Amino acid sequence: MGSSEKSKTTNRYKFLDKAQLAAKQSVITLAAIGVAELIVTIFTGSITLTADGLDSLADAMISFIVWFGITMTKKPRSSAFPFGYRKVEVLAAFTAAIIIVVLGSLITYRAVVALFNHVNVHYPELTMITLLAAGGISLHRAFVIRKVAIESNLISLKLDAKNSIKDSTASFVGFASVLIGTYTSFKFMDAIGGMIIAGYIFLMAYTAIRESTLVLIDSVNNPQITDKIHELIFSRFKIKTKEVFLRPVGSEFNAEIHVILPDDTRLDETSRIMKSIAAIVKNEIGLARVIVVPEPEQY
Repeated sequence: MGSSEKSKTTNRYKFLDKAQLAAKQSVITLAAIGVAELIVTIFTGSITLTADGLDSLADAMISFIVWFGITMTKKPRSSAFPFGYRKVEVLAAFTAAIIIVVLGSLITYRAVVALFNHVNVHYPELTMITLLAAGGISLHRAFVIRKVAIESNLISLKLDAKNSIKDSTASFVGFASVLIGTYTSFKFMDAIGGMIIAGYIFLMAYTAIRESTLVLIDSVNNPQITDKIHELIFSRFKIKTKEVFLRPVGSEFNAEIHVILPDDTRLDETSRIMKSIAAIVKNEIGLARVIVVPEPEQY
């Protein structure tokens, strides 16, 4: 392994360590917020606060799944998993999305019931203070996680960051709902706030399921990488590229590149060119694995 390859591996594990720590902190923070909100709900009876508390606890569970996925990603390759465990974090994101759907359904049911069986919110000021505090803490955590997610380029951590932003937004929307319901005649706004939070949850679930499913079934729509590979090979070797096949492996890609060589190219020269192309494309494009397949001009 060359020095550049070692440096790349070291940097990757450094980012994974930061991502793992961020996910762990997210679990603790969101769980604490959820428990605090549900405790306050005992005294206030607010549907919106109940929904937001359950949302925070579910987000904590999602962060735990993300943490587990990152932990598995750090494991080295094995005979059973020769390509490593990079897709585990994508599977973790998909699992988290399913949990979000179940949670959204439960919250929607409770909000609809409350809409037709109105219950007054006790201590509305306490409810609003709790929602504001929860929203502020979640928003701070979201920006911290988002920064690490961009550095590590992990799909599941990006989901966790988006989920934290959603969690903070839901808390602020819940605050507005309780505020309107308390100081106007629209007493049903507490239930409406719960429904709005459920809507946020379903939207996040749809996005997560769509993105993670496409990766799990090896769907690729990244013409930027393909074009870069074509241009890089031609500029460095003056060799035309016939086809480029990409396969997502977690946050990275494997590539199979078919290049066209003159018919009179010697076998030893072909081997040297293939190794050079694979090394340069892998390092400069940032791919996990590169296979180069030579094809004759008249094919």
